[in-house]
Amino acid sequence: MLRKLIFPHQIIVAVLAITAIWILDLVRLNLHFLDPFNKSVKDYEVTDIVYSKLRVENIELDTNIILVNTGKPDRDTLRLMLERIIDAGPKAIGLDILFSERKDAITDSLLQAQLKRFQHITLATRLENYDEASGTFEREADCDPYFRDFAYTGYTNFPVNENRTIRLFSLRERTREGESLAFPVRLAKLAAPEKVDELMKRGNDVEEIYFFGGADNFLQFEPENILDTSINLSGLLKGKVVMIGFAGMYSWDDPLLDRHFTPMNSQYTGRNMPDTYGIVIHANILKMILEGVYIKKLYGIFNVFFIFLFCYLNIHLFYYFYRRVAFPYYSFARLLQVTQIILLFLLVAIAFHYFRYRIDVAFAIAVMLIAFDVIKFYENVLRKKVPFLQRIPDRLPAKKVTKKPEPPQAPSS
Repeated sequence: MLRKLIFPHQIIVAVLAITAIWILDLVRLNLHFLDPFNKSVKDYEVTDIVYSKLRVENIELDTNIILVNTGKPDRDTLRLMLERIIDAGPKAIGLDILFSERKDAITDSLLQAQLKRFQHITLATRLENYDEASGTFEREADCDPYFRDFAYTGYTNFPVNENRTIRLFSLRERTREGESLAFPVRLAKLAAPEKVDELMKRGNDVEEIYFFGGADNFLQFEPENILDTSINLSGLLKGKVVMIGFAGMYSWDDPLLDRHFTPMNSQYTGRNMPDTYGIVIHANILKMILEGVYIKKLYGIFNVFFIFLFCYLNIHLFYYFYRRVAFPYYSFARLLQVTQIILLFLLVAIAFHYFRYRIDVAFAIAVMLIAFDVIKFYENVLRKKVPFLQRIPDRLPAKKVTKKPEPPQAPSS
């Protein structure tokens, strides 16, 4: 059985190809065959198609996480909104608003009084001045102690990325003042601490965000709805997690305020307009934590096994046609590569769409793209000049079957 599956030279070529890509990845060479997409789609991932094109049209409304749009309110309006929300009896409240400094003394004192009324409030902060040597930030900033001393805090920073698309969030970071939690993580800890314990047990410092949807996937209120005393907010907000923050003003004033690129962008290649408000991203993260829904990946030895198996099967396929195809092999090899890339993209999209399983095929595709050249180098250079390689058979030798000698027959009388 092994004789039909194991081909020594194909294994050697597979190891050479994987080693070559590994070395190139270490030195970060920007080779053309490792960058099949131009700069306009540099930040593109296959799973973006799932978010932007393959989602079902029927929106599943989450009524456990409530979004309250502030527009650009003054602090007195915000205080009145907060008073009405607290009276409705929510489980936890998150204010995705930066209270960087004090303003009017009377207004600020009234707002502070509302913060004192409710113990499960999280205020937004921003981490600043990262020290690479120690791996810590200097502090949580943009929240005046006048307010933060009477509430919990959570930072709203997202991990820095070159192309600005928000895909990840860090659970916690170290500062000189101690450990800080991300804004949605802190809010989840107030609402359902056991869910945060489950998150921490995963052992990841950074998690990939699973986007359930945009703002339309959450129950939303405008300031006038909250301040309307004819509406019974208790029946709508009681026992829910309420997130208050900027989610648009229905005008062209500051249209890009607190908006970010996400994989949900309908223009998933060559993006030119941020698509999602920060509060909606935080709401997706909070929903992830509360429902225990996380993106699954291949790790460690399983990922290495997948890459090697894919590479080995690819090289075996190339070898098969290398010895049998009559027309130019180079063109045929490129056709095989393009076909496999399309099939891999389909595999990645299906696995993510139906099972939330992310398969990272970038390394495997890179190996496949150089497999043809590695085969030619191995056959035309290494195998001809290295005697040891010449002595290796094309396939494992067949097992010799030795017949047992027949016992001598007794002479007939």
